[in-house]
Amino acid sequence: ITDTRRRTFAAMLSAMDDAVGVVLAKLAELKLEENTLVFFISDNGGPTPSITSGNGPLRGFKSQTWEGGIRVAWMVQWKGRLPAGRVDARPVIQLDILPTALAAAGVAAKPEWKLDGVNLLPFLSGEKAGPPHAALFWRFGAQMAVRMGDWKLVKGPGVGTGIEQLARTTVEGAGLYNLRDDIGEKTNLAEKHPEKVRDLAAAWTAWNAGLVEPKWVPQRAGKAGNGG
Repeated sequence: ITDTRRRTFAAMLSAMDDAVGVVLAKLAELKLEENTLVFFISDNGGPTPSITSGNGPLRGFKSQTWEGGIRVAWMVQWKGRLPAGRVDARPVIQLDILPTALAAAGVAAKPEWKLDGVNLLPFLSGEKAGPPHAALFWRFGAQMAVRMGDWKLVKGPGVGTGIEQLARTTVEGAGLYNLRDDIGEKTNLAEKHPEKVRDLAAAWTAWNAGLVEPKWVPQRAGKAGNGG
């Protein structure tokens, strides 16, 4: 690999792969595989131009609410407890890890904890067939997104996300996309389906009303950083 940025990224990826292998091999050696719930997930967003990569066919990348900024690798293993080699298309979120781990450890989640995630074990085992979430929500600076089923309402960078609005998140200017037919979020269906816009906007607004005001905002619109 001649490009130094790409070579560095490839080396780091290879090292991570080796490190994951070391951990899994040790679990096998200690005969702990059937007593260990393993999660492997990516950071928010996939490769960016800074490492000579792209997220195609997904739109956007890290620090954005397009699919390229929130759709990540997610794998789970619990030998003897969960079926192996299965792909599940139902959307989940990293917030689900805590309640899932609590359930695996036999700890009952208390209502006063107000956990945002759900226990995924019955969904992974096949006990429950429905979607784990009725909706998933995101808020990042002036960007926002909500997904309900195949529909997603999203305001990414550059749409009412100027520097003067970074601390203020609203649904104004958001676009509507059907991810089943348009995973690249290329065709805005907001004008064609105003009722969907209203439903998703109302759901996001109700969710957002229960959050605290942002304690941190990006320094400028569209800048990649460590936010999620």
